[in-house]
Amino acid sequence: MKTTVERLEGNQVALEVEVGQERVEQALDQAFRKVAQQVRVPGFRPGKAPRRVIEMRVGKELLYQEALDDLIPRVYTEAISESGIKPIDMPELDILEMEDGKPLRFKAVVEVEPEVTLGEYKGIAATKQIERITNADVDRVLEEMRERSAQLVTTDRQEIQTGDFAIIDFTGYIDEQPFPGGAAQGYTLEIGAGQFIPGFEEQLVGSEPGETKQVTVTFPTDYHATELAGKEARFDVKIHEIKEKSYPALNDDFAKDLGDFETLLELRADIRQRLEDAAAKDAQNTLEVDLTQKAVDLAQVDIPDKMVELQIDHKIQHLERDLQYSGLDKERYLEILGTTEEELRSRMWEEAENEVKTTLVLEAIVAKEGITVTDEEIDERIDSTVQDSPHADTLRSYWESQKRSLRNNMLLEKAVALLVDNGEITEVVVDRPEEDPNEDLETAEEATESEDTR
Repeated sequence: MKTTVERLEGNQVALEVEVGQERVEQALDQAFRKVAQQVRVPGFRPGKAPRRVIEMRVGKELLYQEALDDLIPRVYTEAISESGIKPIDMPELDILEMEDGKPLRFKAVVEVEPEVTLGEYKGIAATKQIERITNADVDRVLEEMRERSAQLVTTDRQEIQTGDFAIIDFTGYIDEQPFPGGAAQGYTLEIGAGQFIPGFEEQLVGSEPGETKQVTVTFPTDYHATELAGKEARFDVKIHEIKEKSYPALNDDFAKDLGDFETLLELRADIRQRLEDAAAKDAQNTLEVDLTQKAVDLAQVDIPDKMVELQIDHKIQHLERDLQYSGLDKERYLEILGTTEEELRSRMWEEAENEVKTTLVLEAIVAKEGITVTDEEIDERIDSTVQDSPHADTLRSYWESQKRSLRNNMLLEKAVALLVDNGEITEVVVDRPEEDPNEDLETAEEATESEDTR
């Protein structure tokens, strides 16, 4: 097989391929045997008729087409591999010569990955910001642990206060008619958490166990259940109990209950170490992203629209998979966002384009630096990935089938590591950014929106 490569405009390449007569004849023989099994010729058993008889019956053109359908894809793949080009789309094929006793010649024009002109990717200046871990951070984690260990206990108080947990039955009515999703028995409601319709929880403050109270509220106009939006509702609420959270004391016993710790001091030291490890990992990840983006910005490459479209397709597929885990489909997701798939794809364009360029630049660094990944390194990565997993055999089988993709990912990882190793890195310790005071409010609003019609 002979292959010539010609670079065309617009990231296109023309491959002219010549396939030897002997290989063409082998493909024709295979095509004949396949067609002979399907054609009934009087006087011959299936598959036993001579080739010349089959040719006369179905026409030589059919045999050639059958042979080409099998031969050209395999030969094209070999030509691509030998030439080292990377197609991003299906080729346009043109048969140049196909005659008895002569080689087969065809031309394939295909759009390929663009050439990358690398900028300076060694010696890039960057700052590695490591978050300072303070006693307040340790205290915050301890309080989260106490929160998870808290238990609800019945209080002796006879009036509901904000922060209490009321055990209630309720039934909701609109126009004196119960509505679906508007009733529950033995429901535990945290007063002031904003779980229910605005105004509902506030009207229970001051109520006593055993009391039945009427609560009147109006559903928000943008309520997710459109059949209830903007309507006034009355709820009959029966209060059974008032409970409050009981927190464990922060002492050595608390530490012992949480793990292999003898004292609270040991627990605090463990928390600090884990926070510092996480901060160091986050700082390293951020540094790698920063250096990679700078190397990408310094490189020049003309990204074909087709590559961006394919990357957006990939992102949409991941989105649909994630939505399935959330119990949503793409259509419902788009409806919630109030957008169309075309608009969503348009918003994804810039990010997808940068992702494509990032991959191309890192691949160019891999090629220029001669970076390799050995089979042993891949096996070690698989071993570390599946170890201690209760589904180790299934995971190993999966990763064994994904070795090619895994190798490519590891090559890109090594390219990023090269950027870090050769970067001019300044390390600084920084304080934790101040938290957004509206964050808790936004979280509460999201929780309210996710509730049912209650």
